[in-house]
Amino acid sequence: MITAYLNFSGKAREAASYYTEVFGAPAPYIMAMTDMPKGSPEDEFPAGSENLVAYANVKTFAGDIMLSDDMPGGPALTPNSSFWICLDYPEEAKVREVFEKLAKDGQVIMALEPTFFNPLYGQLVDRYGYHWMMMLSESEA
Repeated sequence: MITAYLNFSGKAREAASYYTEVFGAPAPYIMAMTDMPKGSPEDEFPAGSENLVAYANVKTFAGDIMLSDDMPGGPALTPNSSFWICLDYPEEAKVREVFEKLAKDGQVIMALEPTFFNPLYGQLVDRYGYHWMMMLSESEA
């Protein structure tokens, strides 16, 4: 199994709630930086990191989305078009629902429509800048 692990600049907690709602998932697991085990090298957190997320997991109907915040002072990690998340799912209604919810505050690149390679395919960028491809699994086609 391959699972997406998304990084955010201080918005991982917000994003976990957002993806939870988009996918109709149960409440996410969220571990704050300050909840990390004591005695580890990560104990020394820079000022301002108290509310940052060390790890979060949103368990969706299609698999897990893991998230964390960038560590202050570390390299800035930003979404870009060289990485795409693909939702390939056998229920058309679910594919359409997730696409519409992500598109609401995002940008549609290609509307959901039949293509030569899939009966329902679309592309978008969500509100956090992550690129998504949505398609109907062959079992539904």
